[in-house]
Amino acid sequence: MTRIRIVSPGFPETPGGVTDHTARLRRHWKDAGHEVQVLGTSDEAPDAVAERWREERVEAALIQYVPFLYGRRGVSRFPERIARAGRQRGIRTTLFVHETWVPLTRLPWLALGPIQRRQLRRLIGVVDAAVTPVPAWAELLAHDTRVVYVGSNLGEAPPGVTTSHPLPGPVVFSPFAAGLRWDWIVAAVDAIGADPPLVLVGADEEEAQANHVLARWHRPEWDRARLVLAPFVDGLTGRRTSALTAASAGVPLVSSAGHLFDPLFGTGPVPCPRTREAFVATARELWDDPDAHGDRATRLEWYREHLDPKQLDRTLLSIVTAEAGA
Repeated sequence: MTRIRIVSPGFPETPGGVTDHTARLRRHWKDAGHEVQVLGTSDEAPDAVAERWREERVEAALIQYVPFLYGRRGVSRFPERIARAGRQRGIRTTLFVHETWVPLTRLPWLALGPIQRRQLRRLIGVVDAAVTPVPAWAELLAHDTRVVYVGSNLGEAPPGVTTSHPLPGPVVFSPFAAGLRWDWIVAAVDAIGADPPLVLVGADEEEAQANHVLARWHRPEWDRARLVLAPFVDGLTGRRTSALTAASAGVPLVSSAGHLFDPLFGTGPVPCPRTREAFVATARELWDDPDAHGDRATRLEWYREHLDPKQLDRTLLSIVTAEAGA
Protein backbone atom coordinates (compact mmCIF):
# COMPACT_ATOMS: atom_id res chain seq x y z
CA MET A 1 0.00 0.00 0.00
CA THR A 2 1.18 3.50 -0.87
CA ARG A 3 -0.13 6.63 0.84
CA ILE A 4 -1.03 9.07 -1.93
CA ARG A 5 -2.36 12.63 -1.88
CA ILE A 6 -4.01 14.39 -4.84
CA VAL A 7 -3.98 18.19 -4.99
CA SER A 8 -7.19 19.19 -6.78
CA PRO A 9 -8.63 22.59 -5.73
CA GLY A 10 -12.42 22.71 -5.80
CA PHE A 11 -12.84 18.98 -5.21
CA PRO A 12 -15.51 17.73 -4.74
CA GLU A 13 -17.84 20.73 -4.73
CA THR A 14 -16.89 22.20 -8.10
CA PRO A 15 -17.96 19.96 -11.00
CA GLY A 16 -15.80 19.75 -14.08
CA GLY A 17 -13.26 17.68 -15.96
CA VAL A 18 -10.47 17.85 -13.37
CA THR A 19 -12.82 17.10 -10.47
CA ASP A 20 -14.30 14.14 -12.36
CA HIS A 21 -10.80 12.88 -13.16
CA THR A 22 -9.75 13.21 -9.52
CA ALA A 23 -12.81 11.27 -8.36
CA ARG A 24 -12.05 8.49 -10.82
CA LEU A 25 -8.38 8.30 -9.81
CA ARG A 26 -9.27 8.14 -6.14
CA ARG A 27 -11.76 5.34 -6.78
CA HIS A 28 -9.46 3.24 -8.95
CA TRP A 29 -6.40 3.75 -6.77
CA LYS A 30 -8.32 2.88 -3.62
CA ASP A 31 -9.62 -0.24 -5.36
CA ALA A 32 -5.96 -1.14 -6.02
CA GLY A 33 -5.31 -1.09 -2.26
CA HIS A 34 -3.74 2.35 -1.79
CA GLU A 35 -4.62 5.06 0.72
CA VAL A 36 -5.77 8.09 -1.29
CA GLN A 37 -6.90 11.46 0.04
CA VAL A 38 -7.61 14.71 -1.83
CA LEU A 39 -6.54 18.22 -0.90
CA GLY A 40 -9.42 20.25 -2.32
CA THR A 41 -8.15 23.72 -1.45
CA SER A 42 -5.15 25.93 -2.10
CA ASP A 43 -5.79 28.14 0.92
CA GLU A 44 -3.52 26.31 3.36
CA ALA A 45 0.16 27.13 3.73
CA PRO A 46 2.07 24.63 1.54
CA ASP A 47 4.68 23.97 4.24
CA ALA A 48 1.95 23.14 6.76
CA VAL A 49 0.28 20.77 4.30
CA ALA A 50 3.55 19.02 3.45
CA GLU A 51 4.45 18.69 7.12
CA ARG A 52 1.09 17.08 7.81
CA TRP A 53 1.72 14.69 4.93
CA ARG A 54 5.13 13.81 6.41
CA GLU A 55 3.48 13.03 9.74
CA GLU A 56 0.93 10.86 7.93
CA ARG A 57 3.79 9.05 6.15
CA VAL A 58 2.60 10.09 2.72
CA GLU A 59 4.90 8.76 0.01
CA ALA A 60 3.55 10.26 -3.22
CA ALA A 61 1.52 13.24 -4.36
CA LEU A 62 -0.19 14.17 -7.63
CA ILE A 63 -0.77 17.84 -8.46
CA GLN A 64 -3.66 18.38 -10.86
CA TYR A 65 -2.79 21.44 -12.92
CA VAL A 66 -4.92 23.93 -14.78
CA PRO A 67 -3.72 27.51 -14.19
CA PHE A 68 -7.13 28.76 -13.13
CA LEU A 69 -7.51 26.06 -10.47
CA TYR A 70 -5.08 28.04 -8.35
CA GLY A 71 -6.01 31.65 -8.94
CA ARG A 72 -8.66 33.81 -10.55
CA ARG A 73 -6.18 34.97 -13.17
CA GLY A 74 -4.40 31.65 -13.40
CA VAL A 75 -1.37 32.94 -11.51
CA SER A 76 -0.34 31.36 -8.20
CA ARG A 77 2.82 30.15 -6.47
CA PHE A 78 0.89 27.49 -4.57
CA PRO A 79 1.61 24.53 -6.92
CA GLU A 80 5.34 25.24 -7.00
CA ARG A 81 5.53 25.83 -3.26
CA ILE A 82 3.70 22.63 -2.34
CA ALA A 83 5.82 20.65 -4.81
CA ARG A 84 9.00 22.03 -3.23
CA ALA A 85 7.72 21.46 0.30
CA GLY A 86 6.74 17.89 -0.50
CA ARG A 87 10.03 17.02 -2.13
CA GLN A 88 11.96 18.50 0.81
CA ARG A 89 10.16 15.93 2.97
CA GLY A 90 10.93 13.02 0.69
CA ILE A 91 7.48 12.88 -0.96
CA ARG A 92 7.59 11.95 -4.63
CA THR A 93 5.62 14.59 -6.56
CA THR A 94 4.03 14.22 -9.98
CA LEU A 95 2.38 16.96 -12.02
CA PHE A 96 -0.59 16.32 -14.35
CA VAL A 97 -0.87 19.18 -16.84
CA HIS A 98 -4.47 19.31 -18.07
CA GLU A 99 -3.95 22.78 -19.56
CA THR A 100 -0.80 24.84 -19.98
CA TRP A 101 -1.35 28.59 -20.34
CA VAL A 102 -3.75 30.90 -22.12
CA PRO A 103 -2.95 31.65 -25.77
CA LEU A 104 -2.10 35.19 -26.78
CA THR A 105 -5.43 35.72 -28.55
CA ARG A 106 -7.09 38.28 -26.25
CA LEU A 107 -5.84 41.55 -24.84
CA PRO A 108 -5.80 40.44 -21.15
CA TRP A 109 -4.08 37.20 -22.14
CA LEU A 110 -1.17 39.08 -23.71
CA ALA A 111 -0.02 39.71 -20.13
CA LEU A 112 -1.26 36.51 -18.50
CA GLY A 113 0.07 34.09 -21.12
CA PRO A 114 3.81 34.75 -20.56
CA ILE A 115 3.36 34.78 -16.78
CA GLN A 116 1.52 31.45 -16.81
CA ARG A 117 4.13 30.01 -19.16
CA ARG A 118 6.95 30.96 -16.77
CA GLN A 119 4.92 29.64 -13.82
CA LEU A 120 4.45 26.22 -15.40
CA ARG A 121 8.05 25.90 -16.56
CA ARG A 122 9.27 26.66 -13.03
CA LEU A 123 6.84 24.10 -11.63
CA ILE A 124 7.93 21.37 -14.03
CA GLY A 125 11.51 22.00 -12.99
CA VAL A 126 10.58 21.18 -9.38
CA VAL A 127 8.50 17.98 -9.62
CA ASP A 128 9.80 14.43 -9.93
CA ALA A 129 7.64 13.60 -12.94
CA ALA A 130 5.23 15.36 -15.28
CA VAL A 131 2.44 14.00 -17.46
CA THR A 132 -0.04 15.50 -19.90
CA PRO A 133 -2.79 14.08 -22.12
CA VAL A 134 -1.60 16.05 -25.18
CA PRO A 135 1.51 14.88 -27.12
CA ALA A 136 2.10 18.39 -28.51
CA TRP A 137 2.31 19.71 -24.96
CA ALA A 138 4.67 16.92 -23.92
CA GLU A 139 7.08 18.03 -26.64
CA LEU A 140 6.63 21.68 -25.67
CA LEU A 141 7.20 21.12 -21.96
CA ALA A 142 10.11 18.66 -22.35
CA HIS A 143 11.68 17.48 -19.05
CA ASP A 144 10.68 13.93 -20.10
CA THR A 145 6.98 14.76 -19.82
CA ARG A 146 4.96 11.58 -20.35
CA VAL A 147 1.65 11.28 -22.22
CA VAL A 148 -1.25 9.77 -20.27
CA TYR A 149 -4.76 10.31 -21.60
CA VAL A 150 -7.66 11.38 -19.42
CA GLY A 151 -10.27 9.36 -21.31
CA SER A 152 -13.93 9.33 -20.29
CA ASN A 153 -14.82 10.69 -16.86
CA LEU A 154 -18.54 9.95 -16.96
CA GLY A 155 -18.44 6.26 -16.19
CA GLU A 156 -18.74 3.17 -18.32
CA ALA A 157 -21.59 2.60 -20.76
CA PRO A 158 -24.38 0.60 -19.11
CA PRO A 159 -24.14 -3.17 -19.73
CA GLY A 160 -25.99 -4.24 -22.85
CA VAL A 161 -26.41 -0.68 -24.11
CA THR A 162 -27.67 -0.57 -27.69
CA THR A 163 -28.49 2.10 -30.21
CA SER A 164 -31.67 0.34 -31.38
CA HIS A 165 -33.70 3.29 -30.07
CA PRO A 166 -31.34 6.19 -30.69
CA LEU A 167 -31.95 9.81 -29.82
CA PRO A 168 -33.79 11.56 -32.65
CA GLY A 169 -31.16 14.13 -33.59
CA PRO A 170 -27.36 14.41 -33.73
CA VAL A 171 -25.84 14.88 -30.27
CA VAL A 172 -23.43 17.42 -28.81
CA PHE A 173 -21.88 16.43 -25.48
CA SER A 174 -21.04 19.13 -22.90
CA PRO A 175 -22.32 22.07 -24.98
CA PHE A 176 -20.70 24.61 -22.66
CA ALA A 177 -17.24 23.11 -23.17
CA ALA A 178 -14.60 25.53 -24.37
CA GLY A 179 -13.22 25.11 -27.85
CA LEU A 180 -16.24 23.65 -29.66
CA ARG A 181 -16.58 24.81 -33.27
CA TRP A 182 -20.24 25.78 -33.15
CA ASP A 183 -20.21 27.09 -36.72
CA TRP A 184 -19.24 23.57 -37.88
CA ILE A 185 -21.95 22.03 -35.68
CA VAL A 186 -24.65 24.36 -37.03
CA ALA A 187 -23.62 23.65 -40.62
CA ALA A 188 -23.76 19.88 -40.01
CA VAL A 189 -27.13 20.14 -38.26
CA ASP A 190 -28.55 22.12 -41.18
CA ALA A 191 -27.22 19.54 -43.66
CA ILE A 192 -28.64 16.58 -41.72
CA GLY A 193 -32.08 18.15 -41.25
CA ALA A 194 -33.19 15.95 -38.33
CA ASP A 195 -36.19 16.72 -36.12
CA PRO A 196 -35.34 17.88 -33.53
CA PRO A 197 -32.24 19.31 -35.19
CA LEU A 198 -29.97 18.70 -32.22
CA VAL A 199 -29.85 16.90 -28.86
CA LEU A 200 -27.62 18.21 -26.08
CA VAL A 201 -26.18 15.75 -23.54
CA GLY A 202 -23.96 16.21 -20.51
CA ALA A 203 -24.70 19.85 -19.66
CA ASP A 204 -25.48 20.75 -16.10
CA GLU A 205 -29.26 20.28 -15.85
CA GLU A 206 -29.95 23.59 -14.10
CA GLU A 207 -27.65 25.53 -16.40
CA ALA A 208 -29.12 23.96 -19.52
CA GLN A 209 -32.71 24.62 -18.49
CA ALA A 210 -31.85 28.26 -17.74
CA ASN A 211 -30.66 28.74 -21.33
CA HIS A 212 -33.67 29.38 -23.58
CA VAL A 213 -31.95 27.80 -26.59
CA LEU A 214 -30.32 24.80 -24.96
CA ALA A 215 -33.39 23.97 -22.87
CA ARG A 216 -35.24 22.90 -26.03
CA TRP A 217 -32.66 20.29 -26.89
CA HIS A 218 -31.20 19.10 -23.60
CA ARG A 219 -31.54 15.40 -22.79
CA PRO A 220 -29.88 13.54 -19.88
CA GLU A 221 -29.07 10.33 -21.80
CA TRP A 222 -25.49 9.87 -22.94
CA ASP A 223 -25.52 6.36 -24.37
CA ARG A 224 -28.24 6.46 -27.05
CA ALA A 225 -26.72 8.79 -29.59
CA ARG A 226 -27.01 7.92 -33.25
CA LEU A 227 -24.27 10.43 -34.04
CA VAL A 228 -22.11 12.70 -31.87
CA LEU A 229 -20.69 15.96 -33.22
CA ALA A 230 -17.48 17.04 -31.44
CA PRO A 231 -15.38 19.43 -33.53
CA PHE A 232 -12.75 21.33 -31.53
CA VAL A 233 -10.74 24.37 -32.50
CA ASP A 234 -7.49 22.69 -31.43
CA GLY A 235 -8.41 19.19 -32.60
CA LEU A 236 -9.25 15.94 -30.83
CA THR A 237 -6.90 14.91 -28.00
CA GLY A 238 -6.98 12.57 -25.02
CA ARG A 239 -8.13 15.39 -22.75
CA ARG A 240 -11.48 15.86 -24.52
CA THR A 241 -13.53 13.87 -22.04
CA SER A 242 -16.90 14.63 -23.61
CA ALA A 243 -15.88 13.15 -26.96
CA LEU A 244 -14.22 10.18 -25.28
CA THR A 245 -17.34 9.48 -23.25
CA ALA A 246 -19.21 9.16 -26.54
CA ALA A 247 -16.47 6.84 -27.78
CA SER A 248 -16.79 4.75 -24.63
CA ALA A 249 -20.39 3.93 -25.58
CA GLY A 250 -19.33 2.91 -29.08
CA VAL A 251 -21.53 5.50 -30.79
CA PRO A 252 -20.54 7.07 -34.13
CA LEU A 253 -18.43 10.16 -33.48
CA VAL A 254 -17.01 12.82 -35.79
CA SER A 255 -14.47 15.28 -34.39
CA SER A 256 -11.77 17.43 -36.01
CA ALA A 257 -8.08 17.95 -36.51
CA GLY A 258 -6.29 21.07 -35.27
CA HIS A 259 -2.97 22.36 -34.01
CA LEU A 260 -3.01 20.02 -30.97
CA PHE A 261 -4.49 17.02 -32.79
CA ASP A 262 -3.22 13.69 -31.46
CA PRO A 263 -2.11 11.35 -34.28
CA LEU A 264 -3.57 8.41 -32.33
CA PHE A 265 -7.01 9.47 -33.44
CA GLY A 266 -5.94 9.33 -37.06
CA THR A 267 -5.51 5.56 -36.70
CA GLY A 268 -8.93 4.71 -35.29
CA PRO A 269 -12.62 4.73 -36.22
CA VAL A 270 -13.15 8.42 -35.31
CA PRO A 271 -12.99 10.62 -38.42
CA CYS A 272 -11.36 14.00 -37.76
CA PRO A 273 -11.72 16.29 -40.79
CA ARG A 274 -9.66 19.46 -41.11
CA THR A 275 -12.27 21.68 -42.79
CA ARG A 276 -15.88 22.58 -42.12
CA GLU A 277 -16.93 21.28 -45.51
CA ALA A 278 -15.35 17.88 -44.85
CA PHE A 279 -16.86 17.80 -41.36
CA VAL A 280 -20.35 18.43 -42.72
CA ALA A 281 -19.94 15.76 -45.42
CA THR A 282 -18.68 13.22 -42.86
CA ALA A 283 -21.50 14.02 -40.44
CA ARG A 284 -24.09 13.46 -43.18
CA GLU A 285 -22.39 10.21 -44.19
CA LEU A 286 -22.45 8.90 -40.62
CA TRP A 287 -26.05 10.03 -40.08
CA ASP A 288 -27.14 8.03 -43.11
CA ASP A 289 -24.83 5.09 -42.34
CA PRO A 290 -23.66 4.94 -38.67
CA ASP A 291 -21.26 2.09 -39.53
CA ALA A 292 -19.55 3.95 -42.39
CA HIS A 293 -16.31 4.09 -40.36
CA GLY A 294 -16.61 0.80 -38.51
CA ASP A 295 -19.39 -0.89 -36.56
CA ARG A 296 -20.03 -0.53 -32.83
CA ALA A 297 -17.92 -3.59 -31.92
CA THR A 298 -14.96 -2.15 -33.84
CA ARG A 299 -15.33 1.24 -32.16
CA LEU A 300 -15.56 -0.30 -28.69
CA GLU A 301 -12.56 -2.55 -29.28
CA TRP A 302 -10.44 0.42 -30.39
CA TYR A 303 -11.58 2.51 -27.41
CA ARG A 304 -10.79 -0.22 -24.89
CA GLU A 305 -7.38 -0.82 -26.42
CA HIS A 306 -6.29 2.80 -26.27
CA LEU A 307 -8.53 4.66 -23.79
CA ASP A 308 -9.77 2.26 -21.12
CA PRO A 309 -9.97 4.42 -17.96
CA LYS A 310 -8.80 1.67 -15.60
CA GLN A 311 -5.70 1.06 -17.68
CA LEU A 312 -5.02 4.79 -17.99
CA ASP A 313 -5.25 5.15 -14.22
CA ARG A 314 -2.95 2.17 -13.66
CA THR A 315 -0.39 3.76 -15.96
CA LEU A 316 -0.58 7.04 -14.08
CA LEU A 317 -0.35 5.23 -10.75
CA SER A 318 2.88 3.55 -11.88
CA ILE A 319 4.35 6.99 -12.60
CA VAL A 320 3.10 8.58 -9.39
CA THR A 321 4.47 5.79 -7.21
CA ALA A 322 7.58 4.91 -9.20
CA GLU A 323 9.94 5.59 -6.31
CA ALA A 324 7.49 5.15 -3.47
CA GLY A 325 7.67 1.40 -3.07
CA ALA A 326 4.94 0.55 -5.60
